[in-house]
Amino acid sequence: MRYTRYFACLFSLLTLLAAGCSNPFAPKKRQGQDPQQVPAPPATTPEILLDNLSRAMNDRDKELYETVIDPNFWFTETNCLGEIVFENDREFELAIMGGSRDGSKPGLFTTFRTFEYEFSLISRSIELGRDYPKAFEGDPDGHPDEDWVVFRGRTHMLIIDENNDGFRVDQVMNFKLRQGSDGLWRIIRWVDDPLSGGTECGSEAQGKLVAEGRASWAEAKGR
Repeated sequence: MRYTRYFACLFSLLTLLAAGCSNPFAPKKRQGQDPQQVPAPPATTPEILLDNLSRAMNDRDKELYETVIDPNFWFTETNCLGEIVFENDREFELAIMGGSRDGSKPGLFTTFRTFEYEFSLISRSIELGRDYPKAFEGDPDGHPDEDWVVFRGRTHMLIIDENNDGFRVDQVMNFKLRQGSDGLWRIIRWVDDPLSGGTECGSEAQGKLVAEGRASWAEAKGR
């Protein structure tokens, strides 16, 4: 009789589990988080940093995204005349991507349900600090005491909202990385090439890009 009860209870438990009952002792997970996904590794190399950036973008992970942005981060995009069309610092960057700190305004990660990001390397170089003295006080491009690693490549993004509206970005971008005192690498400069590649300017060129369904990353960020 004792064994009969045991097997009856075991059968009931297996039936409940097969029906999709959750384990009450299992650790709680974040909504949308893959329980099998291992945490992103510390960015101890420039390559790991770019991998973490890709993961943060594709997973729409604002916490991870914040770890790849340097305190002195600066984003710029120019047109083919060399004029800056969009620029922002770290706090504005985090608000654009993850939303405002007080939650009053959503960011791109919550506005768009689809976020696909892919970076194809064109070149890797070093900006030696000795070649980049500060031209003036607060010069964002001057770093005489540090060497920066620069990754240049073509970046593809597809971001779509619930109404199937969005942006398709295909643009050459430059990521300048610095190593902090904690040994971790972060993006200190994100510089976009002009969408036209520097060969076309004016409303006619812009109209052609719109007709092709292309947008610059600055346009998507300033939506």
